[in-house]
Amino acid sequence: MATFQSVAGDVGTARHRILSAIRAHGPLTRAQLARAASLAPSTVTEVVQALAAERTLVETEIVRSEQRRTGPKSRALAFEPSLSATVGVDFGFRTVRALVADASGTPLADGRAELPADYGADEGLRIARQLVDEVIDRAGVPRPPNAGVAVPGPIDTQHQEVVASSILPGWAGYDSAAFESALGLPVILENDANLAALGEHTYGAGRGVANTLTIKFHSGIGAGVILHDRLVSGIRGGAGEIGHVEVDPQGPLCRCGKRGCLDTFASVPAILATLRPHREVDSVGELLALLEAGDAGAERCIRDAALAVGRVASTAALLLAPERIIIVGAMARAGDVVTDAIREVLERQAIPQAHTVPEVVLGSLDDRHSAMGAVAIGLGAQGWLPEESTPRRPESTPRAG
Repeated sequence: MATFQSVAGDVGTARHRILSAIRAHGPLTRAQLARAASLAPSTVTEVVQALAAERTLVETEIVRSEQRRTGPKSRALAFEPSLSATVGVDFGFRTVRALVADASGTPLADGRAELPADYGADEGLRIARQLVDEVIDRAGVPRPPNAGVAVPGPIDTQHQEVVASSILPGWAGYDSAAFESALGLPVILENDANLAALGEHTYGAGRGVANTLTIKFHSGIGAGVILHDRLVSGIRGGAGEIGHVEVDPQGPLCRCGKRGCLDTFASVPAILATLRPHREVDSVGELLALLEAGDAGAERCIRDAALAVGRVASTAALLLAPERIIIVGAMARAGDVVTDAIREVLERQAIPQAHTVPEVVLGSLDDRHSAMGAVAIGLGAQGWLPEESTPRRPESTPRAG
């Protein structure tokens, strides 16, 4: 399998410009390639013929919103799927997902496995290895050169290591080398909410928007920030941890040790705990079934939680000025109840003269957002994403002591 640089060759050549245009924009017709790469049509034809002959590019049907409904479909040029691939792994609180995608980010195989309650690192990695091997086999590709891994807790991205936290007891100190040994692939570690943001930015509801805030409204509440098309990643963990913003200093004790964190009022367990004295509800599925049936108590609990999330999101919006706020996670399935409440708070808290209230939308990748972000970070390391979409990795520095 190849990196983009090994396939594209020297920067500035017609070959590199054509492949860079497809990398940046996706499949393009020959006419679109000539405009995007600033090349004469005859040059595009000559280079494309060579790239097709060596199976670097293949023709595919292109469907765009501006395409006419009648007449023949346009033929576009895209990367040959077998050029390269990567694996995206997403550890959740009770499940692990593994997804294999080609150089264009198109999923080739996807699988999910259940994890035991309070699973430890060794057990979780053992189950993940079995799943990774299975999806690679189903994808029918050679073993990919790397994998992105989403972890539901703080990550020291500088040293590529899981940071000690109450969210993942027993995982502290597990670094990329330990993950590589367990999974049989070089690994890039990142927080799951950050990768949800990168996944939606690269392949989902954040496409075409340079500045977004993605909120993972789930068993815990986290956020990922994209600024100027770049993922903002906490070097030593802690970036996007909005679930641990204090909303009431006298509030309930949080698992992090503080009082009154957003998680204690608005996470899925907090919503269920609030409703449970009045309704028999033990899962997100049961909660959403009550909402769909028109249960006023379920709607009120979800709306109150979303308002709390909105208050924290409004502060982030005033600091970062995102163009779009994307809601993912289990509570995104509540739809308008959540987005309307968050939008209401954003409008109330915005500076009236500024007209900078961000759009609030649901993610478009279902529950694959973090896995697709892990794919993006893997392909980015291989050079298959545009440079502006690839997270900058800080240089590793020796630890003191």
